[in-house]
Amino acid sequence: MAEQDTSIKTTKQVRDRLRILATERGTTMNELLAELVTRELTEEEKELRAQQALEEVREETGVTVSDDVRARARSFLKGLGQGHHAA
Repeated sequence: MAEQDTSIKTTKQVRDRLRILATERGTTMNELLAELVTRELTEEEKELRAQQALEEVREETGVTVSDDVRARARSFLKGLGQGHHAA
């Protein structure tokens, strides 16, 4: 069964930019949007990848990262991101 098309409301400015980007890349706006949204991870996907990475660290080093250390690392990284967006 083929996928059904749908519509997304956006501004003319966003639509025009999508058209330019798609043209520059030799693709369609639909394919460009599909590419862009598959690059971004959902929160669930981020958490799964974090769990997988921690499991790999545990298997390779024998070190188990505590929830407290994870929370501090997350807070630190969030702070870095805020500093980046402010610049």
